Amino acid sequence: LDRQFLWGRSLLVTPVLEPGVDTVTGYVPRGVWYDFYTGSSVSSSGEMLKMPAPLEHINLHVREGSILPTQEPGTTSEATQGNPLHIIVALSQSATAWGDLFWDDGESLDTFERGRFSYLVFNVTQNIFTSTVLHASSEATEVTIGTLRIFGVWEQPSKVLLNGQEKTFSYLSNQVLIVSDLGLSLSQGFSLQWL
Repeated sequence: LDRQFLWGRSLLVTPVLEPGVDTVTGYVPRGVWYDFYTGSSVSSSGEMLKMPAPLEHINLHVREGSILPTQEPGTTSEATQGNPLHIIVALSQSATAWGDLFWDDGESLDTFERGRFSYLVFNVTQNIFTSTVLHASSEATEVTIGTLRIFGVWEQPSKVLLNGQEKTFSYLSNQVLIVSDLGLSLSQGFSLQWL
């Protein structure tokens, strides 16, 4: 257990620490975990599992029931903030998930005390993803949400509705639903339903 770590409650990192190997064995806590990059699932009873570990891949898994906002890094905080956010949803076995996001300008001090931040809560129940803005700031209006990737959608949907309007989507054989080109402002709440 000293060769891997949890980052927060949702990310399990299992790096390769030996030279010249292409597999790694690590402890995977009980439940369903999803490969961060592909969305493929691993069910564990709380056991040691052997995982492929090619040179270009770090084993990074997302705990079921988690929602994680991600963003491509730029060369500076300011450059990064111009990039769209992408949201990863890792559905639990009961098809629910939860997550939140605190957003500020990345540079100023005392943003919380001065109210210069945005705080959002993400939730999934009954095949409906909701983003609720609990506090908004002007910085969030400049940030867009680009893609929503939902891991663990066991049946291919017939349609996806974004704020009640039909939206194109793709569905992968490993039970991943992808909705791209959302173009939504971070400062506005929204819902996405799959049927």
